Formats: sequence, C-alpha cells, structure tokens
Amino acid sequence: MKGSIQTNLRCPVCGLRLKSLEPRGLYCPAHPEKIHEGRCRVMFDNVCTRFFTYREAYKVLTRKRSEVDAGTYDTRDYLIKAKPLAFNRLASEWLDFKAREVKRSSWRSLAAGLTKAMTAWGETNIKNIQHAQLQDFFRGYPGASKSKANALYALKQFWAWANDRYDVPPVRWPKIGRVEMAFRDTVDLKTQEAIINDIKEHEPFRVWLCIKWLATYIAIRPGEMRSLTEGQVDRARGILIITDQQAKEKRAKIIPLIEEDLEIVRALPLTFRQDMPFFRHESQVSNIQPGRGLGGTLLYYAWDRACRRFGVKGVSLYPGTKHSTAMGYREIYTPEQIMSLTLHSTGAAFRRYFQTGGEDLRRLLEGRKTLAASDNGLTMKKAAPGKSHVIDFKR
Repeated sequence: MKGSIQTNLRCPVCGLRLKSLEPRGLYCPAHPEKIHEGRCRVMFDNVCTRFFTYREAYKVLTRKRSEVDAGTYDTRDYLIKAKPLAFNRLASEWLDFKAREVKRSSWRSLAAGLTKAMTAWGETNIKNIQHAQLQDFFRGYPGASKSKANALYALKQFWAWANDRYDVPPVRWPKIGRVEMAFRDTVDLKTQEAIINDIKEHEPFRVWLCIKWLATYIAIRPGEMRSLTEGQVDRARGILIITDQQAKEKRAKIIPLIEEDLEIVRALPLTFRQDMPFFRHESQVSNIQPGRGLGGTLLYYAWDRACRRFGVKGVSLYPGTKHSTAMGYREIYTPEQIMSLTLHSTGAAFRRYFQTGGEDLRRLLEGRKTLAASDNGLTMKKAAPGKSHVIDFKR
C-alpha cells in the first residue's frame, strides 16, 4: 500500500529500531509481543508529516490512502509549513496581480472586500472555505449593502482566478439580498451655477472648465473627464471621445459639445502633442510642472472651497455636479430622456437620480385634490333624504 509510518525510536531492551505494525502501533522485530507508542512520521508522496502518537499518524495515513482511491488527494493540503493554499497567501498574490491590471480606484474597491476576508480566514486552506463559511462571513459583514455586494464581486473574481491558476474547486455563493443604493445630497441648479461661477473667479481656468463640464456632460465621470487628452477633444467635429479603456463601463463614449463650450475650446491655443492632458496645470504650482494633468483632489478641494463660501455643506464634487444636474433636469425632461443623458444601461443606479421626496412628493399628494375638484355632476348634488340602507353582514 502507498505510504508508510516510520520512527527513530529504538527498543529499550535490545536497541533495534522499531517498525510499524498497522494498525496496532510500533514493535521491535526481536520482541514483537510488545507494542510501543511514541513519536513517528508519515511518509507519503515525498511529503513527511510528523506526529506525537502512532494513532494520529495512522489516521492521517488512512485518510491519504482513501483520498487517493477517491481521486481527491492533493499534496498541497499536507504541506504544513509552506501552506501553498492558505487563503491570505493566495489573496495577496491575486491583489498584486490585479494592481497591474486595473485602475487604482477599482483596485481599492477589490482590496476592501479581500482584506476583510483575509482577516476572517487567515491561513485557512482555501479548499476548506465552503458555502457555510461564506454565509457566516457575509452575515457579519460590516457596511452597507453596496459594500457587501462589492465584496462578493471581488471574492467571485478571486475564486475564478484561483480555480484557473491553482485548480481550486468552485464554491456555491450565498445570496446577500437586494442592494440598496444610497441617496446623495445635491443642490438645485441655481446654486450649482453660482458655485461654478465662483470657481471661475477664484480657481485656475482649466479647473473651472473641468468642473463646468462635469455639471454639463453628466455621462462622463470625474476620472474619465480628467483623463481626456488634447486629441480626444475634437475641435473640428465638436465632440469629446472617451475610449473603452478609460470608461468604467468598458464602452466608448462620444459626447457632443454644446455651442458655448465649443467656442471655448476653439479659442484655446493648439498643441502639437495630442497625448497631452487637456485638463492640465498651465503654470508651475509648488513642485508640479506645467503640462501635468489635474489631480482628482485638486478638483474636489476647489469645489469644496466654493461650497464653503456659499455655506453649502455635505455636497461633494460628484453629487454636486452630475447628480445635481440629473435631479434638476426632472423639471423639463422625462426619466427616459435623463437616462439617455447619463448613459445608464440599467435602472438600478439611475433611480438615485430620479428620487421623489420633499416638495416633489407633496405636489404628487396634492394632485388628488385637483382631480377630485372637477365637477362630474355629482360634486355639487346633495343626497336625497330617506331611509338609509344598512347591510346586515350576519346573513
């Protein structure tokens, strides 16, 4: 049979090395009537595993043989020191792999869920993490439902990679329930316009233009807008071009410029470098050289400074531009028209832009009064006096 139990112990009587007698224990060839216990090791498939007792060693040897017969034996499960299938080891390797493949913001989202899983499971063999362990992990997962959904998405990607690279078996994923998207605080369009005009007065020109465009072309995210190059702002055709590599949805976006912005673009000096960032520093700021692209925090703080001058609190750059414009459009456009402006492919995320509350809800509720006030011939007519009709429910 495959595998064996060995020991360095010797017979206390004659000094001969003890042998294994499965399943009873260790014995001396010269004194076979005496069975011994003690330290021993299992040698199986060039893997040595040490034990304090013969009973423990025999259990492991029997399990390995049964796994070979069932076709499920994996040497990596018994490499105790190396632990090649430890969850935190594989998760760290996958995060290093993704860091070279995805954007930094996307990597942070993936790392958030994996880091919590690494804390929960540590060096646990990934093959021992099954449906029950995943259920317990997500049942106690801190944060909103969207964070939980992001963690599930990251774990599914990780498991697919581990299955492809290390032949880790797939798992049955738990259901985490409906994802509730959080609503963001916004400003009305008049306040938004005042903030943007204030930014024009106090901040560099291209900082103002970038924020103005974020509020105008609401299909483009801040990171996508900042990544625009001179070649992607087409002056001749009057369009902005976001490539599929730049877009979060991995779909190219071609957005037409309104006449006002087209005039601004055509008035700007041309540059021979088509790969130069369109939204860039035009003069040296601290240790930042001219020509370098604008950073996301620069736009964030420029918006925040303007908001503080107006006393607006709790509305950051993204909801203050894209979300506020989408909310303001409800006065003149249908949900379908607004959805075409935001380029949402599904309604789940879009519903945040078309939320109903406050004054909107009050107007809808008061609509009943308007409908009930119309005269249908009965409104002004009084009921004739007479015997009231009572329904006897006991019949």
